[in-house]
Amino acid sequence: MAASGWTVLVAGVRDISGDAGKLLDRLRADNPGVYLQAADAQAVYGVDHVLGVLQIAFEAFSRKVMIAGRIETEVLLRLACTDQISDALKKAGLKAGRPGCFIAFSKDAGAIRKLGEQLGGLDDSVLMPSKEKAAKMSKALGVDKITLDYLLERAAILVKG
Repeated sequence: MAASGWTVLVAGVRDISGDAGKLLDRLRADNPGVYLQAADAQAVYGVDHVLGVLQIAFEAFSRKVMIAGRIETEVLLRLACTDQISDALKKAGLKAGRPGCFIAFSKDAGAIRKLGEQLGGLDDSVLMPSKEKAAKMSKALGVDKITLDYLLERAAILVKG
């Protein structure tokens, strides 16, 4: 997917081993020119959820109305439907021993390909919507039913306070 010249990678991983924060830091250090965020796969309601959140984050970035100081953080905040970084990390942050979702974007398509090769062992099935995810998200957001449209609307209405 490309939006305004961005090349995007959304990739599921069955199990995050070791320290999730250190893994993300290492991947960021090894891939200059790539914006990288990672989330707990349970916070992702399908690839379309991530792509929709990215579109919202790109728009906020281009209009200079981001909630966060960094676009990678903006993506996690909007994915978690919160304006608090600590809350976003708790709700949607990458966690060891659980399935994860890597979200990478860059103006350099080659850099995204390189990162994709480094990740290896990908399994996008962990990103698929499920009844269990819908129930967990519904409870966390205090609503009866979760839909992709609802999640994207919540992500879009977050504003800098």
